[in-house]
Amino acid sequence: MGQILGITGAIGSGKSTFAHYLCEIEPSHVRYETSDLIAEVAEDFNRALSGELAFETTSNTVELVNQALIWFIESISEKLHHQVTWNQLAVTQHNLAAHPEFFEKMLLYVDTIKKQPTLLDALITPENKETYRPLLQWLGGYLVAKISNTIWYDELFRRIRLHDDDKNLVIVGGVRYPSDAIVVREHGGIIVGIERKDLTADALDVTEASRSGIKADLLIHNDGSHEQLQLIAEELWNDLTGNKTKASYPSS
Repeated sequence: MGQILGITGAIGSGKSTFAHYLCEIEPSHVRYETSDLIAEVAEDFNRALSGELAFETTSNTVELVNQALIWFIESISEKLHHQVTWNQLAVTQHNLAAHPEFFEKMLLYVDTIKKQPTLLDALITPENKETYRPLLQWLGGYLVAKISNTIWYDELFRRIRLHDDDKNLVIVGGVRYPSDAIVVREHGGIIVGIERKDLTADALDVTEASRSGIKADLLIHNDGSHEQLQLIAEELWNDLTGNKTKASYPSS
């Protein structure tokens, strides 16, 4: 496996743009995003939720989610290669009271799809991802809390080993937990932090809160133009190939 870069940073910091520039520089590359994997699994959750809504067995949000989770177990087994039980995943009143931060996004999303049930029939794409962000944020953090703190990254690296072990550059985006960073480093990778001034963190996103515990190996200061960020990407790749990286890469 070639050079592995795990990219972390707040929403809106420029992670995807920076990854795009790196991919333009090195032809032999592959790019994995945790958000893509979460979206893939979230579509299965939507199908389960759609089926439960069609039966109209309950109007209670928590009961509705729990009924969908019964069918969702199969997706976790097939796509994330973890064996779980419904009791492991079920949302309880105790959980709601003890950890409300885990369920704010879930409640918001279910309220939205009750008003717009056709959202459950669409594929989640980069163009419409903002609509599904509450679901992706909840599911991403919930499965970490309920199943394994490395559930997403274990699957990403399983796929990398199977399909892209020969690439010169492997970019893994969406490093949100300290445990994610550990998995990247265990595979010989480094953590690249992207920082941008004047960003407002989402207080309801538990994954954003966890990201503060990640110590990056080097920092990219994205406070300039797109052209400046592209130059930083070129500089970083040259430094990586020459084994002479710096701790910090300013925008000017």
